[in-house]
Amino acid sequence: MKIPLILTCLAGWALNAQIIVQSGLTHRLEVAPGGSETVPVSIKNVGACAMDCHLEISDVRSTCDSGYQYLSAGTTAESCANWLQLEQDYFSLEPGEEKLVKVKIDCPASVQKAGARACVLVNSKPIVDSVQGLKVRVRYAINFLYRNPFIPGEVALYAQRIEMQQNQPFWGLRFQNMGNVDRIVRSYAKLINSEGKVVYSEQSEKPRGFIPNQCRTLRFPKPNIPKGDYQMVVVSETDEGERFGVTQKVQW
Repeated sequence: MKIPLILTCLAGWALNAQIIVQSGLTHRLEVAPGGSETVPVSIKNVGACAMDCHLEISDVRSTCDSGYQYLSAGTTAESCANWLQLEQDYFSLEPGEEKLVKVKIDCPASVQKAGARACVLVNSKPIVDSVQGLKVRVRYAINFLYRNPFIPGEVALYAQRIEMQQNQPFWGLRFQNMGNVDRIVRSYAKLINSEGKVVYSEQSEKPRGFIPNQCRTLRFPKPNIPKGDYQMVVVSETDEGERFGVTQKVQW
């Protein structure tokens, strides 16, 4: 009986107090060294109670095994956290109220790296907790990904493994970005039978963004083909036009 009670409390809190980021959770910036850019971030209270909000600049690190890790600003070698300035970092929102906060990035004139990254954490809590004793907090991470227009990045996308989901209408190919810049990737897959005939040709369901060292899975519609051995050919293309290919024998 305890588990349904806890779930009910969580559901009730989520309905009564909810902050959302309306302006997107990823911003890609291409600013010349010495230049600056301002990004407006829209935050809205779509819940039923007043909320306190706290914005915090942070570093982010991604690994295949443990996912995202948020660190103190300026911790990582790839950080651009110290380039970011918040127009405001503490405020309250009434139900239905929206706040536009400007985030300014000042790119140092001396920057010598191809890419950098940081994030703004949006922490929120109800001004008056509606559920006594249950201290639930909501946090969003807004990514700021920098690309230097004058220094080409090292792009290296490696296929890790095929992921098959039973009773699901898709299959996946997991990639790791081992380069030093972020990229948005879409892939195109073909299956060739023993007679050299293409029996399946599909593109991934949607592009995915990869930050350095991040692993993500691109999904494809599951093929309706006979069981057997096939040659798989996958060509991936980034938003900057780089291409990567992988071929592998697979048993379907």
